[in-house]
Amino acid sequence: MTRPSRPDNSAGTQRGGSAGAGSLRVADRVVEKIAAMAATEVVGVTGPWRPARRGGVRLRGGARRRGHARRPRVDARIEGNTARLTMTFSVRYPNPVGETAERVRGEVRERAAALAGMRVTHLDIQVSSLSLGSGEPDC
Repeated sequence: MTRPSRPDNSAGTQRGGSAGAGSLRVADRVVEKIAAMAATEVVGVTGPWRPARRGGVRLRGGARRRGHARRPRVDARIEGNTARLTMTFSVRYPNPVGETAERVRGEVRERAAALAGMRVTHLDIQVSSLSLGSGEPDC
């Protein structure tokens, strides 16, 4: 069963096509996934750190899931054919944080345009941790 990520904008964006051809709707969650996948293709990017906590997702044998998420966290706000995104991810050491964030910004804008017809007008990026590759962040 699928459900909209946000009830207040479950329809996403809507664009008219050729005369009589109908419309196209792209849900917020679709743009969020496109952005997350585009970011993971940039060298040095991983999902944000998630510590084990009470009530967390349990794995086989009762262990709690911890470590880096597979993809960055993304929140999209769609209006017409434009998107405002907020993204959180970790950067693997020794990749430069600023350069990595700018590469992500470019890749996300390119992919959102190519795959969803969206123009990303604003992209806030939060780098939540620096990954040392040992499974836990240094900071």
